[in-house]
Amino acid sequence: MFSSRLYINSPVLVQSFFISLRGWVRKLVRENRKSRIVHAQISENETDAIALSDYSTRMLKKTLHNAVNNVEAYSKARSSECLQLENFSYIDKDAVRDYPERYESNVKPKIVVHGSTSGTTGAPLEVPQSMNSVIREQAFVSRMLDWSGFEKGDRRAWIRGDLVVPVAQSNLPYWRYSWFENMMLMSSFHMKQDVLSQYIDALVRFRTDLIQAYPSSIVTLAKYLESCGEYYPGKLKSIITSSEYLSPESRKLVEDRFRCKVFDWYGQFERVAAIANCEHGRYHVLTDYSHVELLNSGNGRYEIVGTNFNNELYPLVRYKTGDHVLLSDETTCPCGRVYPLVKGIEGRVVDYVYASSGQQVFALDQCVKGVAGILGSQYVQDKLGQIEVRIVAGTDFNEAALSKLTDNVKKRLGEDMSVSVVEVKMLERTQNGKVRQAICNIKE
Repeated sequence: MFSSRLYINSPVLVQSFFISLRGWVRKLVRENRKSRIVHAQISENETDAIALSDYSTRMLKKTLHNAVNNVEAYSKARSSECLQLENFSYIDKDAVRDYPERYESNVKPKIVVHGSTSGTTGAPLEVPQSMNSVIREQAFVSRMLDWSGFEKGDRRAWIRGDLVVPVAQSNLPYWRYSWFENMMLMSSFHMKQDVLSQYIDALVRFRTDLIQAYPSSIVTLAKYLESCGEYYPGKLKSIITSSEYLSPESRKLVEDRFRCKVFDWYGQFERVAAIANCEHGRYHVLTDYSHVELLNSGNGRYEIVGTNFNNELYPLVRYKTGDHVLLSDETTCPCGRVYPLVKGIEGRVVDYVYASSGQQVFALDQCVKGVAGILGSQYVQDKLGQIEVRIVAGTDFNEAALSKLTDNVKKRLGEDMSVSVVEVKMLERTQNGKVRQAICNIKE
């Protein structure tokens, strides 16, 4: 919607109307009676170890039964006498992306929701969902809001990767409103130093109760307040962060300058694992969301391997995420919730490049969404106003895909950005084997 010509060319008030209409439809679809039932059930189980274990066991059996009976990729496990998780082999993003149809259930729902993710490697992965999956996901989102102190009627600010304001816009305001959700959506792509005070003022004027943001976005505002020797002048209940790595130093800075708790959420579009902060700052592995295995990778790091409970159309069993956690020495939490604890999460460090305006831009994985034939992408910047996009191309990458990729990059970084696309055999990796999304060689 945000990239459509109609939206981009509409007045601010009309843009807020479109956003509000979308929010109203989303609420009707997601926040229904079924979602409320799931929400109540998982909330009851979180402090009862026996009830939680029984629930998780039932959900795992249901997922494995669906997988062996309806999904081609798990046919080998079907011959086993006993249906156990150990009968399934580990899979990863490459395996699913190479043969996506093999992981889709033969039992098709009436409505299929299509979406994709690309992650830090920049290689898109399409994951279809049933409406039941969308509804169940909302139940866990609602519970996370409960943990953070959210109450019905509270006002929220959303500072994530949505292009609610056209990239080319150079005048305030850089935010729009979703009236039915009681939410202000602020652009992460216009957060230049000279307008950050206006962002703070807008949050205060809106009487914001809770902020949901990328760590990079909220840290930008916290650093601005710190540089001015100021603190957030309003009163917040909490801040929820997700989608990027939140360092302990960044958490401390944000909590200090905004004078509230930060609740961090780890998850993926594949829905194979979720880890959530409680009010005491501990990370809880949500065993009612999915089944999580932790594989020892050495040096005290454990890879997150998950089996999803909430997408019967596309069950992913023993899916290796490539992300890692550090184990906690604690076995209980003062909050009273009985989920396993981890000390911290690694693998969500997101690099940035500079837009033509000079501001830092994250979430570059959005550039390859909807572009056919890209197996991996990486963004290299040596000079302001120029960007090199390195891609590993498949056989179906063509001139149309090249044009769309270039257009997507310009929408993210500015229409006057010089974009060159270079095909490579492999992308540059870090010492631990990860592909950096962006390599910026411009010194601050």
